Amino acid sequence: MHYRHSRKGNNMIKINHLTITQNKDLRDLVSDLSMTIQDGEKVAIIGEEGNGKSTLLRDLMGEALPDFTIKGDIQSNLQSLAYIPQKLPEELKNRTLHDYFFLESTDLDYSILYRLAEELHFDSDRFASEQKIGSLSGGEALKIQLIHELAKPFEILFLDEPSNDLDLETVDWLKRQIQKIRQTVIFISHDEDFLSQTADTIVHLRLVKHRKEAETLVEHLDYDRYSEQRKASFARQSQQAANDQRAYDKTMEKHRRVKQNVETALRATKDSTAGRLLAKKMKTVLSQEKRYEKAAQSMAQKPLEEEQIQLFFSDIQPLAASKVLVQLEKENLSIGQRILAQELRLTVRGQDKIGIIGPNGVGKSTLLAKLQQLLSAKREISLGFMPQDYHKKLQLEMSPVAYLSQTGQKEELQKIQSHLASLNFSYPEMQHQICSLSGGQQGKLLLLELVLRKPNFLLLDEPTRNFSPTSQPEIRKLFASYPGGLITVSHDRRFLKEVCTSLYRLTENGLEVVALQDL
Repeated sequence: MHYRHSRKGNNMIKINHLTITQNKDLRDLVSDLSMTIQDGEKVAIIGEEGNGKSTLLRDLMGEALPDFTIKGDIQSNLQSLAYIPQKLPEELKNRTLHDYFFLESTDLDYSILYRLAEELHFDSDRFASEQKIGSLSGGEALKIQLIHELAKPFEILFLDEPSNDLDLETVDWLKRQIQKIRQTVIFISHDEDFLSQTADTIVHLRLVKHRKEAETLVEHLDYDRYSEQRKASFARQSQQAANDQRAYDKTMEKHRRVKQNVETALRATKDSTAGRLLAKKMKTVLSQEKRYEKAAQSMAQKPLEEEQIQLFFSDIQPLAASKVLVQLEKENLSIGQRILAQELRLTVRGQDKIGIIGPNGVGKSTLLAKLQQLLSAKREISLGFMPQDYHKKLQLEMSPVAYLSQTGQKEELQKIQSHLASLNFSYPEMQHQICSLSGGQQGKLLLLELVLRKPNFLLLDEPTRNFSPTSQPEIRKLFASYPGGLITVSHDRRFLKEVCTSLYRLTENGLEVVALQDL
């Protein structure tokens, strides 16, 4: 791959037959991608975890990728870019805010810098502090990177999962920024609401056939239209494939009867002339059979589906809807000596589905931990928990099959393997250590564990954060149909609206009721 710095009209980046192959297993992640990205275009890269989204983003930025083989050509006139990675870079963690904003950043426009700080409610006096960036909360660290990168000159803004650590208010601010800036934005996101309000072009990286074959789709559509077109196309292709298969089966059944009749007549004939005629007819029948088999190869095939999450809760014994499980009355929420929120009031009943929102750093995960402690102490509650950081629950050195197995019996192991296969785990992935799986696969593993354990109450901390937007409708359906109660922390509007029956905003003054229609 190489860059040619030649301007072609308004075209910012021209991609010709780009294929990106992973060196360790020779698997393609991007397959034969050709597209032109124009000035001002808002391009979203979507796909399951581990499908190469960040790799493609870094390749478009011109980064060297020693662990990959790149074929194809990228022509670009790109002179300046802004970039915010998915995780805080190691080199930023030990840098102070003062050094980040004043020592090494000679090209920053400070009028923009201070305006952005005000819009994001970040105290601009802190720019001069000696606080290390690594000590900031995830949301604050992302805010200072947004302020820094947007205050410098750039032609293209690259964002890798920008909404992951942001509260709803800041996500809304970022949506408005992307909508109004004239520069090109190329970003990765799993948030359907974010995608539907920002992107005008979709690049969809898929790995199909048990994650062995790359399929790269490009559509110059907004996300909602792309999603609708994809569903309609899937339904149309599925129907055509079913019709073709039925017609083929009918034709072959008729052909088999004819062939059987000729074979029976051949075996029974004693007349040489009739035998020759029957042998000639059999030759014609066999020739026709080959034509049918050849025609079958060009029949409409059932479309390949990658992200489908075919899970549902069964045999759940929910607690009584009126049963009070937790009653917080004027309680404080603290970490050590520091009070995060006071005067907390909350009543949790057996089948409540409660959503909790609030600004970054207010203590949402701390509240969830407090509720976990209170609910775990009750004998009648079988509690399921999905943490934001999967590593807190998963045993990374174990294989998925070993982690999910409770008895080790053959029948149980076969059932687990069948479930994992339906979630698109290949057989080797079922046996590898969990630490080698992508974030999306680890998330699927936790979902499957919840389904298999049959808990009657759930605690979920950002349950949709690692899933492809195309698989999220299934996740919303899974939890919306769950018969037990649940409490979830989330910034995913669609998830909250479709799953929750009540919503609270956590502030330093307690929990405020929020109407779901106002979200």
